[in-house]
Amino acid sequence: MRYIVYVALILINFILQTTVFSYIEIIGIKPNTIIILVVSFSFMRGEIEGGLIGFFSGLLIDSFFGQFLGLNAFIYLIIGFLCGKIFNEFYKDSIMISFFLTFIFTMIYGFFFFFFNGFLRGYPNILPFLKSIIIPEALYTSIISVFIYKVLFIINIKLEKFDRKKKNLFKQ
Repeated sequence: MRYIVYVALILINFILQTTVFSYIEIIGIKPNTIIILVVSFSFMRGEIEGGLIGFFSGLLIDSFFGQFLGLNAFIYLIIGFLCGKIFNEFYKDSIMISFFLTFIFTMIYGFFFFFFNGFLRGYPNILPFLKSIIIPEALYTSIISVFIYKVLFIINIKLEKFDRKKKNLFKQ
């Protein structure tokens, strides 16, 4: 059941990211809801599930919009794994921690993306990219994450209740 919900969330997120959130751009920046999904589930469920959600979300983005198949999948996999590994000990219901994690990992995503798409192609100066894209996207995504994290947290609680109920059914 959990993995069916993950697939549904990845697909819904992809559809929203590519349609609805294109209309709420601010100065040409739209929120990266994939980062929110990956960071939230990494934070709540750990590095394995966060990495898997990151990989499949990135692969979906790469297959439709990517210049290189696997670049976003690799970056989101690393982000999901790192977030789940490093921040496994915090309180899961803290919205402020989710805000800061989303900000930090959106910045990391921006640096990775610049490295693979810009620096390796011969654009050595990251400062214009940092000021015009990475920092505004990190702030915008972090602000949006406060609202989305609440919904994802509730979904995770319901999934955990379902998992516990299913475990108790099989014990008897």
